[in-house]
Amino acid sequence: MVYKVLIINPNSSKKVTDNLTKILIEPLEVKFSFYTAPTTAPAEITGESTSILSEQVVLPDLVSKGLVEQYDGFLICCYSDHPLIHSLGKVTDKPILGIMQATLLYSLSNPFITKSFILTSVNEWEPLLDQGIIDFVGNENNQFPSKKFERTKGLDVSVLSLSNPEEYQKIYNRVDSILNDEYKDSGINCVLLGCAGMAGLDEKLTQSFKGIQFIDSVKVGVELLAALIRFNEHR
Repeated sequence: MVYKVLIINPNSSKKVTDNLTKILIEPLEVKFSFYTAPTTAPAEITGESTSILSEQVVLPDLVSKGLVEQYDGFLICCYSDHPLIHSLGKVTDKPILGIMQATLLYSLSNPFITKSFILTSVNEWEPLLDQGIIDFVGNENNQFPSKKFERTKGLDVSVLSLSNPEEYQKIYNRVDSILNDEYKDSGINCVLLGCAGMAGLDEKLTQSFKGIQFIDSVKVGVELLAALIRFNEHR
């Protein structure tokens, strides 16, 4: 049996979707289709307000096109607690996974990871993603889980520019500063790449910073989603 997965880019920038098609490899018995939000959705999701606008465009579009019925699982490729994850869950009981949640699952379940932090695109995301970690872990006192994570750090690079080769030196310099200055004594051995626009940067950064895992959120997302679909089919 072949399981059909819809890879959802909830912004209207086809450039982001095109990059995903280049770097993603289909797991065994899984077939990908790629979706880009309509042009009425934001071109770039920069925080809470654009996330809401994105969801308000994408959910009715998915429903009206019958895409919810056509697929066995859905990967939401915005690194956040995107509202589409929750609203889509109200219209289907099929597996849905956000790429942020996929990386947090990976880091929390891997015994070799001592401490992680999220590397995101722009600084505006830092408090939102830190709160996303708190909410995901389920801390009743709203305290940041500092035993497993350091606070999120932004690159100050636009989502739409992250995959541009000419931006890599800026990205390298920022990561070097974080790992070897700001978080020098934190025991970091894993960096969660907190943006779908970073897809493919994991390989470059792993070569540049030995001993550190760089986790591509979309790559780990498709693998975990495939496992959830298979489990869902056989329970």
